[in-house]
Amino acid sequence: MVSFFDCNVKLAEAFARVLYFRHYLTGRIIPKTNMDQRSEQPSKYSVPIAIIIGSFVIAGAIMLSGGKYSTAPTAAPNNAVQQRVQPPVDSSKVNAQGEPFIGEKSAPVIIAYWYDYQCPFCKQNEETSMTELLKDYVDTGKARIIFKDFQFLGPDSQTLGKVSRAVWEAAPDKFYAWHKAIFDNQGQEGSGWATQAKIQSITVSVLGQADAAKALALADQNAATYQKEMDADKTEAASFGVNGTPAMVIGKLLVTGAAPYAEIKSDIETTLAGK
Repeated sequence: MVSFFDCNVKLAEAFARVLYFRHYLTGRIIPKTNMDQRSEQPSKYSVPIAIIIGSFVIAGAIMLSGGKYSTAPTAAPNNAVQQRVQPPVDSSKVNAQGEPFIGEKSAPVIIAYWYDYQCPFCKQNEETSMTELLKDYVDTGKARIIFKDFQFLGPDSQTLGKVSRAVWEAAPDKFYAWHKAIFDNQGQEGSGWATQAKIQSITVSVLGQADAAKALALADQNAATYQKEMDADKTEAASFGVNGTPAMVIGKLLVTGAAPYAEIKSDIETTLAGK
């Protein structure tokens, strides 16, 4: 004979599994990816709370029904999705119109790179993988990197994203040097380190006084336009399965997090082999 307590526990567990599966299907639970990545994730307390709520709801139902319950399995609907499928990716489909890039336009490998200027893992990526990537593939004409905004870590990120676009417009040949200088000077996330004075100092040191003045003026004048372009980059990221930073689409391969250079190199070589 099954006790009331056993009924309650078993049904609570079943209810929790149903809730968890429902959250998974609706995207509220994101499959685990590379841990070296900043992403927009739901609260870690959502499932435990669901279990607690579920136990009370089911306990009440059992009491009203006289303590009877059924353990017979319930068939899933015919249209139930069994697992989340990674959308197909292709870097040749990425919008490159007006976007900052480095490398030859005719390079056989296109790399779309999403990042946030406050992301510590993006800084790690810049200091390790990017250095080798530029030397081995960009400087040799084998790869072109398209820079895509995923500025989601607060106001400093948004401000730096706008200035980066202004730098690209004012002095495109100095864009990557400026981009790298920002990461070299990155402060604690959310600390307000990207002050106007700090940004101006970095920009002048990289671009020179005249081009820096032009870029900073453009950042103010075109702020609304740049914001729309940044939002479009982030929306596009979602269509490629990107939900955090850093992330790269290399040919038809998706790399998330601050991946070791060996992984990136392997993906580039795989893409080159398919050309």
